[in-house]
Amino acid sequence: MRTWLFAGLSLMLTFAAQAHKLKASIATANIFPEQGNIQIEYRFHLHDLEHALVHLFNDHKNVYQNTKVQQAFADYVYTHTSLRRLNGQALALSAATVKIDAKYLWVYQEAQFAKGTPLKGLKMRHGALRDIWPDQINLVNFRGIGKVKTMHFDKDDNWLAVAFD
Repeated sequence: MRTWLFAGLSLMLTFAAQAHKLKASIATANIFPEQGNIQIEYRFHLHDLEHALVHLFNDHKNVYQNTKVQQAFADYVYTHTSLRRLNGQALALSAATVKIDAKYLWVYQEAQFAKGTPLKGLKMRHGALRDIWPDQINLVNFRGIGKVKTMHFDKDDNWLAVAFD
């Protein structure tokens, strides 16, 4: 019985330790071709942010209740993301806004593009938290033109590209 208890406890501790090592964010870029608008929603785990804030601001900050800290992180995301057409033309991203939802911090940005010029694809840079943790993974799903396309930023990825159907 003790062996099973020990094995179960060890397994639980292993999963708990692994949960703290997950460094990943997910973003969705909703493209509205008829309006010439792209809305990007980045989702970060608050647990990861608690640790990241120590590295970013050299202090333990309360991300849950301090709106200045939340906006400072959104500004950090703004400086670590960029969007371009496939031909290299930059698409200006709006200043980032932020919202806390349960165990996530959401950062929102928008970009405008000429309605008359179809988007055949996009290039993106998403380095948020990767300067702190090289093993950070940032996923970006693009929807609104054809099938959903995904960018998977890890390791030394800087700029990635997707082509739309």
